[in-house]
Amino acid sequence: MIIGRVMNLGLYKTPAPTTTEPKISERFMGGRGRSNTTKAKQTVTPESSKGVATAYRAANILSDDIGMMPLQLFRKTGELKEQVAPDVRIRNVPYLLEVSPNRWGWTPFLFKKAIMQWLLFYGNSYVWSPPVWPFEMFILPADVTYPVYDIDGNLWYCTTFSNANGKPSYIPAVEVLQLLINPDNTGQVGRGVIEFARESIGRQQGAYDTESNLFAKGMNPAAYMQVAGDMSKDARHKVQQEYGDAIGGVSNAYGLAVMDAKIMKFEPISMKLVDAQFLQLIEATDRDIANFFGMPLHMLNMGKEAYASNEQRFNEYLSGTLNAHLVPFEQAARIRWLSEADQADCFFRFIRDSLLRMDGVTRASMNEVKIRSGQLSPNEAREKEDLSPYEGGDNFYMASNYAEIAATAALAAAAAGGKQ
Repeated sequence: MIIGRVMNLGLYKTPAPTTTEPKISERFMGGRGRSNTTKAKQTVTPESSKGVATAYRAANILSDDIGMMPLQLFRKTGELKEQVAPDVRIRNVPYLLEVSPNRWGWTPFLFKKAIMQWLLFYGNSYVWSPPVWPFEMFILPADVTYPVYDIDGNLWYCTTFSNANGKPSYIPAVEVLQLLINPDNTGQVGRGVIEFARESIGRQQGAYDTESNLFAKGMNPAAYMQVAGDMSKDARHKVQQEYGDAIGGVSNAYGLAVMDAKIMKFEPISMKLVDAQFLQLIEATDRDIANFFGMPLHMLNMGKEAYASNEQRFNEYLSGTLNAHLVPFEQAARIRWLSEADQADCFFRFIRDSLLRMDGVTRASMNEVKIRSGQLSPNEAREKEDLSPYEGGDNFYMASNYAEIAATAALAAAAAGGKQ
């Protein structure tokens, strides 16, 4: 929506994407048109699902963690691997990913978080990089964007800007990076977590409504009431209203209802044990929703954490949940954001270690081990701690009592007089 406004204001020296529709051969719309109503008679959409605490928290943890993780470009020359630094003059891709993706001052965290939110709830994320100066990146709304093929087999992305009065715009595929999860049978569009978790989330929304109604009535029992003689509809409603006013609501819990002689029979309808267990059903459904998002229960304040260290917890979370999102992002970025010449020796990497939050003693111990084993130089360890380098700190070290296996065997043979 913002993109369309900016283009209308003439802030760009290049025209917006072509609005001349190519001759379309096939459209891929994903799950559009499917019913959002569940068996629990609840309407579940990506937005309404955020009202379920488990879905909201799971999506935010995932998007926040990936938003905080630096995405950097590396170049490999022979055996040497070096990071490509951001350059504000040419606004290279590292600048867009590490400083700001566009002129509106978006931060890298906000940019990656928004990408993940679209991906999780809608199954697709579209990042548009117009081939104009200044180089920038924008997120196309996944609810109005989808891939199409023209009759010549070329891939385009159709989207609708807010200022286009519903008229579609078509963007060449080379300008758009598409991320998707849960691809459909065409492999062209993804399906969000909500598509599969809709029944579970609908069941949870229904449970929330039931719980709210229960507390709104002060957890007082329902009742069956019999009166003398016939009563009109209005009279029955009046008696019902008076009873509700007497004991309904939290403030009237355990209140006293006074009835006249016309009331011949009054029987409370007590809550059955199976009905009282619906709170346990809420917890079970929360676990189902967590599984749909691939989130460990302890990260959602459910279940118990059974890890000896933060590193162990991090490794399981990384391999079981995050890598399924990080690896496709890295691969797609290499294809769309690098020229064919650069693809041979350049690649993108999320810095996964940035999520490993350790206490100071553990972090210092790990740095020491890596320095003593030659994996890190002292200056590289200091850089991880946001400390300045020092002269001579680029050298690598190895404990002096380490030796090659072949050399150790030769020394043993010499000591034995040449006998092995």
